[in-house]
Amino acid sequence: MTALKIGSFGGMLPAWSDLLLPEGQAAFSRDCYLFGGTLIGWRQPKLLRGLRDSGSKFVYRIPNRETQNTAIGAADSKWIEFAHPDTNVMHTPVVQDSFQRYYSASPANRPIYNTYDRIMEDMDWWWLGIPASGCAPGVTITGGGDTSQLGFQNIPTDPVFTSFNTYVPGNSTLMVPIVPDGTMLMQDVNFVPLTTSGTINYRAVVYSDLNGKPYELLATGNVAVGTTAGVIATSVFQQGCQVISDTTYWVGIMTDEAYDITVVDPDHRGAIASTTFSNGPVEFIDSITSVDQPTVQMWSDLVGSSVFAARAYVYTWVSAYGEEGPPSPPTVVNGWSNGTWRIELFTPPASDMGADWVDPEDGLTKPAHRNITKTRIYRTISNAQGLSTYFFVAEIPVTQAVYEDTRPDNEVALELQLVSLYWFGPPEDLQGIAAFPNGITVGFRSNEIWFSEAYRPHAWPPGYVLTTEFPVVGIGVCGQAIVVCTQGTPYLINGINPAAMALTKINLPEPCLHRGSIVSTDTTVLYVSQNGLIQISQSGAGGNISEGWISRERWQELTPQKHVRAVKHATSYFAFGSDGPEPLTYGYTVELSQEDQVSFTVWPQPGGHRIGFSQLSLPNHYMIDNVEVDPWTGICLLVQNGGVWWYDFTDINPVIVPYKWRSKAYQALSKKNMAAMRCWFTVPKTTPPQVERNTDDPQPVLGDNQYGIIRVYADGNLFTTRELRSSGELLRVYSGTTVEMWSFEIEGRVNVSNIQIATSIKELGLI
Repeated sequence: MTALKIGSFGGMLPAWSDLLLPEGQAAFSRDCYLFGGTLIGWRQPKLLRGLRDSGSKFVYRIPNRETQNTAIGAADSKWIEFAHPDTNVMHTPVVQDSFQRYYSASPANRPIYNTYDRIMEDMDWWWLGIPASGCAPGVTITGGGDTSQLGFQNIPTDPVFTSFNTYVPGNSTLMVPIVPDGTMLMQDVNFVPLTTSGTINYRAVVYSDLNGKPYELLATGNVAVGTTAGVIATSVFQQGCQVISDTTYWVGIMTDEAYDITVVDPDHRGAIASTTFSNGPVEFIDSITSVDQPTVQMWSDLVGSSVFAARAYVYTWVSAYGEEGPPSPPTVVNGWSNGTWRIELFTPPASDMGADWVDPEDGLTKPAHRNITKTRIYRTISNAQGLSTYFFVAEIPVTQAVYEDTRPDNEVALELQLVSLYWFGPPEDLQGIAAFPNGITVGFRSNEIWFSEAYRPHAWPPGYVLTTEFPVVGIGVCGQAIVVCTQGTPYLINGINPAAMALTKINLPEPCLHRGSIVSTDTTVLYVSQNGLIQISQSGAGGNISEGWISRERWQELTPQKHVRAVKHATSYFAFGSDGPEPLTYGYTVELSQEDQVSFTVWPQPGGHRIGFSQLSLPNHYMIDNVEVDPWTGICLLVQNGGVWWYDFTDINPVIVPYKWRSKAYQALSKKNMAAMRCWFTVPKTTPPQVERNTDDPQPVLGDNQYGIIRVYADGNLFTTRELRSSGELLRVYSGTTVEMWSFEIEGRVNVSNIQIATSIKELGLI
């Protein structure tokens, strides 16, 4: 080896010996942005905004829905802050959600949600889920029955009214109005004549009503002969006459002889028409009828379609946003179906009714937990097989304490059935909520995976819960699969129906160390274990994808082992963590393949890089509280030093973080003296201006106003340091020393394209 050129720069392969590294790979790399082969430092993140609460550790941005400006710097965006770094925020999966709700869960508090308008007004968040009332409804029944009498069968006892008789001429039809309160079958018409006659003929008639007068003949009773004064006389309808609820009918008696009858109502509500008995009832009687006649003692017996039934009543509470909770305990009672069923209801606690309330324990006024505004009432209807189902009866204001149910079964049976039987709210310690395809929301607690009803994030039926052998650390979603990362082996969940999700245990004993290390891509989920970076695909294939080029020992040596928080950033697994209780202190990047998402790009290939592994120092020299991705732009955010910082890749002149990169060890065939070198580079516009040349040799660290320095190592020991001042400048190395092993380290702020080293200036010119 008399001359060499380092013309491409890659990342670390820590499992390899420095002597055996492929050309261009690094023995050490820190803060190097090696995506194009040139040696460049990571750009410095910019301050996006300060935190309202300096103690916040998670932020979420909501774009203004009026302007629909989703840009990261949009001034009209709303930023919400949370204290716990493991908080999740999910935008509504509800179809056409006019309220634009947002849902959140955190280890620090129970699941909550809020509407867009309330968030914009900085209003308190609601507790997620609608509770069931613990009190069964009270039910009492009045009235009803299978038979009824409609008309005027009783003489009033009120002393103010004195009954009197009226004369009814022969060949006439005398009628009174009735109004059924249900679908019924008319059996007959009865009257009490005050005349005894053995020859009188009479028959019943029923007419419809038109504008307050009898109109069309509906039915005719049988002809009866003879009456006795003061004794009920009856004419029967052989086939009956069906009548319906809340409709006026005129029932009457047609006779061929005159008679007297008692007037029982001072109001003149009767009617009379002159008709010829022998000709039978006329089809249309309105033109010959005289109304405002005395109301006489005449009525009809009817048979109702009601039955003596057993009903169960329940009720649910509903929020102002249409979220329905599970039903109350049922109340089962027996009564006539055509009776009046009085339902007495209970209201939610004052804290759940959408307004500030006074806590009786401390007397303080507090914001409401929920916004329940309505009550829905359901009752059972049985089918032909005797199976009962709850059907909707009515929706009333939640403050209404009583509802009277008079709706018939055939009407209620057309309503919607009760579907919220198991729509309980999520458990208070539910964490990690995330959106899954088909409108399902998924979360976890302990060793349980919970699922919501599709498109109903407020409803979490306990029957949908799946359990794992080991406690859950966190979950990731990729494609049509959920990857469950546990303290033991990972699991895979597939399915499209929350009631029928399939759980598969992946036989890979790689526990997830940190919830924040879980990163979801479109096809895989990544997380860190004590052995390396673990990847689980949506098909269930999994493995340690870093152990082929970084040993387990080196992984634990080079990466933070506590509080790891990571995102997918610039095609890399981008992570920060610490080795102690303090916030995140250093990090690393691992390149993810652009061409093949299920593997790492270690060797050059079309569409890929070979950046491998690289360490990261603290950006801006501040401790990091969280690493996030803005969901509306995919931009990486850092929460640090009381603010939100972002990586602006649209800036063509970024401030570059000083980097350090050391080459592999080059072994000569014999001991040589590397006498000269050149470094070719460009200077970013934001690089600080140069100061006078630093003459320290070796120079310990890069100065604040230096482009860069090159350190030369001979047989593993620092041999000399040279300062980079101009691209291509000839740099001399101490002469008179011959060694076998050479390596070179660059620490700088400039973009280095290549380094040339030779045993003499003449040989350097031949490269």
